[in-house]
Amino acid sequence: MQLLITHLLAAVATSLLTGVTVEDLGEAARVRTLALQQITHDPDGHHIAWAAYEAEDKNALVGVRLDNGDVIRLETTHFGRSHITMTKAADGNLYAYTGNPGHFLKYDVVKRKLTDLGVPAKPASYWIGSAVGPDGCFYVGTYPQTTLVRCDPRTGKVDSLGRLSDDPKECYIIHPAISDDNVVYCPVGLHHRELWAVDAVTGEKKQILPTGLTKAQGAPSVWIGDDGQVYGRAGGTVFLCRRDGITVGKTKPAHRRTNPLQIGDKIIGSIGDDGRLAITNAKTKSVSFLQTRFEGSPRNIFSVGCERDGCIYGGTVFPAFSFRYDTRTGCMTNFGILTSGPIQVYDTLNHSKGLFLSSYMRASVDFFDPSQPIRKPDNPRHIITVNGQERPAQLALGPDAMLYSGTWPSKGRLGGALVRVNPDDFSHKTWTQIITNQSIHRLVSVPKTGELLGTSSIHGGSSAIPTEKEACIFLWDCKQEKVVFTAQPLPGTKTYGAVVRAANGLVYGVADGGTKFYVFDPVARKTVFTGVLPVKGLHYPELADEPFGPRGLIYGLGEDAIIAIDPTDHSTKVVARNPSLKQAFGFCITHNGMLYFGAGSRLMRCQLPKQE
Repeated sequence: MQLLITHLLAAVATSLLTGVTVEDLGEAARVRTLALQQITHDPDGHHIAWAAYEAEDKNALVGVRLDNGDVIRLETTHFGRSHITMTKAADGNLYAYTGNPGHFLKYDVVKRKLTDLGVPAKPASYWIGSAVGPDGCFYVGTYPQTTLVRCDPRTGKVDSLGRLSDDPKECYIIHPAISDDNVVYCPVGLHHRELWAVDAVTGEKKQILPTGLTKAQGAPSVWIGDDGQVYGRAGGTVFLCRRDGITVGKTKPAHRRTNPLQIGDKIIGSIGDDGRLAITNAKTKSVSFLQTRFEGSPRNIFSVGCERDGCIYGGTVFPAFSFRYDTRTGCMTNFGILTSGPIQVYDTLNHSKGLFLSSYMRASVDFFDPSQPIRKPDNPRHIITVNGQERPAQLALGPDAMLYSGTWPSKGRLGGALVRVNPDDFSHKTWTQIITNQSIHRLVSVPKTGELLGTSSIHGGSSAIPTEKEACIFLWDCKQEKVVFTAQPLPGTKTYGAVVRAANGLVYGVADGGTKFYVFDPVARKTVFTGVLPVKGLHYPELADEPFGPRGLIYGLGEDAIIAIDPTDHSTKVVARNPSLKQAFGFCITHNGMLYFGAGSRLMRCQLPKQE
């Protein structure tokens, strides 16, 4: 006990020395479920079901003993953060691909040892799907260079079959499939559709989709039929895949492969929220449960959006859970997924009617009334998913009392959209390409002119190659429904970020990650000041949505610091420091000057220093 008290006192003292005391309020959300993928046989006689563990605290191969529920963890974090894909080979051992760059790993079930087999290609930081060929080789298509890599479990050899698409706008291989004659069919996208046939023996590669099917955005899909051939679909066209082309109109349903999670008559399911593993008897269909010792995995906080009725609301990433922290009781509530976008919650906006939420993947806006029970599809209620768009960075209230959000487009594409939602009846309207080939980043209301000031970025969806040289800020007339003015306050800027309207009516904005700032008069339509911030970059979302305090300071977080811009003289300064701020991601400031921010999976808070 004395040792614990000593540690606590030391932690508080450290915080005080850095200028602000930060309080850890606890973990915001945790995924309790676990999807199992493969089963191996331990030499002691029991079986182990394996899953990928990808979380804020670590990456690991996680095994669950099927006799007693004990958990085995083989940490892979030191190979670099990325996804984990795995297979069990004919030798009974587990093979995985993970890391940044990607490593093939072997877990020897007899020696109970994890071995690094090597890195077949660089760069290789991401992948979507894998496949095993008829010869037992394990294939993975990698990002960002559409490189196909493989591991041969018979020899332990790893190698690369090279880059497929030579179009720099194409970065993804998505869920490959392998025919019985050992041809790997690799869907490539998402800027446009390609389908590559790779002969696993000779290494010969060919793009086999005809021109008419390659123009659309996205990627084709492929699957193995019960005849061992690979079939595909691109839009509404189905076809048989051949190494030299496709046969349009010929198709078969996907072959039902042997369940890798079946042992005799036992079908192994997944671990539920209660930590129990479901096991189904294949003959009787009866279900039994094994209590495991899997405690779940913490989820990173992505956004801390708003305060409502004494509660702080925010969202996580992978998956998009929404959470609430009650400042009166200290109770944390994980609502699960409320949004139509399942990957991350970008913003949560407090409105008199309830909460509006924006999310990814695919740019979506939803409504949730936290005072009412969750009862889908009415609460939460889906409002809009914007076709061809992915990332709705911010929700903002316009001068016309409508809600607005700018978006970033889908992967491989350029040109964002502006979305308007009527909070009274949930009607909506979308305008695309209002700034040609640029994403719409952040927005702020200009009540005096009935306009929105928005910011843009030359960058588009993931893997898109910009065509414009310089970003801009713009004024959108809410009545005329069009852009009426553009400007470039900081010449050469590629991305203009967060914008806040000060009490004096001037708009303060940051650029290029938060290293610079500018002051813009939206009525006079001119830049009145530019400057450099006292940090080398800002943490998302860069600036608090509203000024705070008697001086109306505009706050942001960067490095280990809280910074402030003073609208009275356009000066900037660091107002406090704390080591925990280095991890900050997502933050908001409450009506009483309390700063809430995410740090990994933890929600933190501190009182802003008193304004002099």
